[in-house]
Amino acid sequence: MDPSFLLAFPLLLALSTPCNACTCKIQHPQTFYCMSDVIVIADILEQGNDTVLKRSYRINITEVLKFPRKVPKINYVYTPKDWDSCGYEVRTSQPSQLPIAGEHPEGALYFTKCHPVYFWYRLTREQRLGFKALYKKGCKCHVQPCLLCWRPCPQPDVKDCVWQHRACDYHIREGNQSLYSMCALTRYGHCEWTRIQTHNYQPETTAPETIPEMLPFTL
Repeated sequence: MDPSFLLAFPLLLALSTPCNACTCKIQHPQTFYCMSDVIVIADILEQGNDTVLKRSYRINITEVLKFPRKVPKINYVYTPKDWDSCGYEVRTSQPSQLPIAGEHPEGALYFTKCHPVYFWYRLTREQRLGFKALYKKGCKCHVQPCLLCWRPCPQPDVKDCVWQHRACDYHIREGNQSLYSMCALTRYGHCEWTRIQTHNYQPETTAPETIPEMLPFTL
């Protein structure tokens, strides 16, 4: 493959898109799912005790989307306090039903404003089904944004799907491939874009690995 046409792997290379005062790497919602340790839908109840470096929020988890084994109960989430470090700050009076994805080092859930922190109801049905059940089936594939929008995008490798959007304006809420599709492994051993079908989906019957204890909803 011609090096001038190489695609940027969102989590490993420095090519990024601006996010206010910080910089956020370009990530498809499927990549957010696959690369995050924990994903929950939660209500942010109140701000906790801040430190010099981080801000905390007390949360009530209403639904678990991804939760690994042996992770203790999550009562608080943490984010950098510094705006330049992509710290998240609640700016609404009703911070409820937010998908919160992040890393879980040393028993604490950390996230930034570069993670998909949006109102759950504002995601498309396809994205919600992806986070609930389908994105995990595509974690052996890689979504690669095409960053040379003024030239033809290169052919993907067998485990890649090329994410294309006009003017390279990539966003979780923009473009058909982000809003309605996932990168899935086919029976032939290569990955390709697949439209998420919401009308004929049959939910799995297996129980999740672990369910964190839910907090009573109090304000």
